[in-house]
Amino acid sequence: MNILLADDHVLFRSGMRYILAEFGSDVLIHEVGTGEEVLAAVRGGGFDLVLMDMLMPGMDQRDVIGMIHALRPALPIVIVSMLDSPGVIRGALASGASGFIPKTSTSVIMTEALRLVMAGGVYLPPSLLVAEADAGPDEAGAGVAPPADTRLTRQQRAVLGELSVGKSNKEIALSLSISEATVKVHLAAIMRTLKVHNRTQVVLTAKQYKLLD
Repeated sequence: MNILLADDHVLFRSGMRYILAEFGSDVLIHEVGTGEEVLAAVRGGGFDLVLMDMLMPGMDQRDVIGMIHALRPALPIVIVSMLDSPGVIRGALASGASGFIPKTSTSVIMTEALRLVMAGGVYLPPSLLVAEADAGPDEAGAGVAPPADTRLTRQQRAVLGELSVGKSNKEIALSLSISEATVKVHLAAIMRTLKVHNRTQVVLTAKQYKLLD
């Protein structure tokens, strides 16, 4: 597994290397410290995961997330940052990130969050879920009437429900007693219906349109 670790603080990168060692000796880590270096590395290809801070020298990091997603749509991007307000988190996820881990998280939480993302799941920090539960409809971005063409089948809604709690394709398949291939078919159909391009955007859009039970 090849991981791109992007943070301008060498000490934090050293700490992340220690955490990533939990994934085995075959993990290769390439370190960079600016947005420009991130994009240059991604253009070179070969990475299975990007871990990136929101505060690095150079261009706006939301732009970097969007550019990475445009270059490599299937490449998971996980943000690890001290900036963990709901607005920052939602902005990163909307730009194409597959997960957001606050730097205040423990090493155990970081490890489990990364395992979830690498298994095809989506990691949302508890702070975001609590903030959205406490916020009013306008503040949380919910309460928007769904367009007529966002109707989902019963099975698609079941898959969506499992996805919203961060389950991987394998876990969804086991929970619903269907194959992983069928899960992928349903997810592709859900993305087309909601006009989004990744699992994180599926969850955010479904919450906005109140498609989750």
